[in-house]
Amino acid sequence: ANLTMADYDLDPPPIISVSDLPGLFPDIKPIEQNDGPNPVCAIAYSAQFIVAYNYLRAILAKDERSERALQLTALCVKLNPANYTVWHFRRQCLEELYKNNGCNRHDGEDDDSHKKMLELDLQLAASLGGDNPKNYQIWYHRRALLQMILFGSNESINNISLDRVRQELAYISFVLGNDGKNYHAWSHRQWIIKTSNRDELWNDEFDFGEQLIQTDPRNNSAWNHRWFISHRGQQQSSLSLNDARTEAQYALDGAALDPYNESPWRYLIGILKEQRKSNDSALVQLLVDDFETKTIGLRSVLENAGRDPDACSSMISARIDMLELKGDFDSLKLASILANGLGIKHDTIRKKYWLLREKELATKATAC
Repeated sequence: ANLTMADYDLDPPPIISVSDLPGLFPDIKPIEQNDGPNPVCAIAYSAQFIVAYNYLRAILAKDERSERALQLTALCVKLNPANYTVWHFRRQCLEELYKNNGCNRHDGEDDDSHKKMLELDLQLAASLGGDNPKNYQIWYHRRALLQMILFGSNESINNISLDRVRQELAYISFVLGNDGKNYHAWSHRQWIIKTSNRDELWNDEFDFGEQLIQTDPRNNSAWNHRWFISHRGQQQSSLSLNDARTEAQYALDGAALDPYNESPWRYLIGILKEQRKSNDSALVQLLVDDFETKTIGLRSVLENAGRDPDACSSMISARIDMLELKGDFDSLKLASILANGLGIKHDTIRKKYWLLREKELATKATAC
């Protein structure tokens, strides 16, 4: 079942209404939107939207970064959560209020007060994000606030609160529980992990990613996250041979559950290609040979189910790649034959691609 904001137990700060604006801004003359004398296509804004943004234009013209301006921005982003200008101005108001209150980032008490203000704003972003889970502006706002909460003026990762990081990861898990393929949520999660750069977080993420893969084995985002974690956010150029074998076996086990699932096959080929690129040793050759043999063994899974293994384009495509990595004449020749079979019979929608691959592989075989 889909989670709701109530499940996450959020208590966002209250947002003023349009009827509050005249009393809050008695000295402000709203500025109407100027679409020119003959607008080609006037947008049918709601009456509330028009009033709120008329006040916002006036506040922006004055560049007033005050508590009441902050309240106005909350109303405006509620009416239009995709307005980047309003989110940006809101952050400027938060920073200005922090400075005007005489806060000093080196004063622990004042710094805690500032963080509480930012935490409240994160709750606001989360409450609005519930109906807008793929809104880039809201996710960027979260990142900007977290940079201030986690770092402040100190850019050392040693001062990051792991409890606060895990709290944010829990929020992202909540979002991914509703949509496991939300790009913004995954990007935000990877930023958190890479920025924090703690061994315990990297290790925990393996379990998290595996849970999502088990829930939906075809979730490419979860497989991509496993690659990100196994490579420590690309902080290491390639895996060790032992780690590569572990990851390759994990992918093959996933493919054995459903040979038609392209995700684990692409992950496996990515691991093998990376090893071939970084290390041309005989041990890598044995690794490729081993997994090509294991791939052949998976044909029985389909045969036992009454399916034709040669018609499983995901598995055959992966085997073609492995044969190409082996690079000897017999392997390349067989790869070209398999490519022809996909193009002519089993995967005709990509006929031109497979016939091109057949030609490339045959040319490589001839050059051996």
